[in-house]
Amino acid sequence: MHLQNCAVKVFLISAVLTLAGCAYRLPTIAPPSQQLVRIVAIAPEQYTVQVNTGTVKQYDVPHDGRVKVGIPSYRPSCGVYLFNAIKVRGSGDPLKGWIVSVTRNGKTVREQSLRVTQKSPTDEAGYHMMRIGQ
Repeated sequence: MHLQNCAVKVFLISAVLTLAGCAYRLPTIAPPSQQLVRIVAIAPEQYTVQVNTGTVKQYDVPHDGRVKVGIPSYRPSCGVYLFNAIKVRGSGDPLKGWIVSVTRNGKTVREQSLRVTQKSPTDEAGYHMMRIGQ
């Protein structure tokens, strides 16, 4: 009888672990997009904006300070979830590693991640403002 109870317990525990184990989630691909950035400075046309997404692209800043920055498509890494509910690891955000740099005369005057740029305040036209101190 004791052996039978032990076998039932082992079966139930293995069934629960099998049915409610770890799950991997692969996020969808984010399509290419544009990020609207506005350089707020006394003379914004003296600055350039560089975006490093693995490939560095440089944008000249016009007199109004408004720049449309290209963002390539990307896919965050897989997330691992215990019981398909509790996040254990993964789902890295590439936007935290991609860098927006503002330079003047070859010197970097401001640098931040693309994710920080997306969270910055916007102007009336929807451009994310990056203030440059003089």
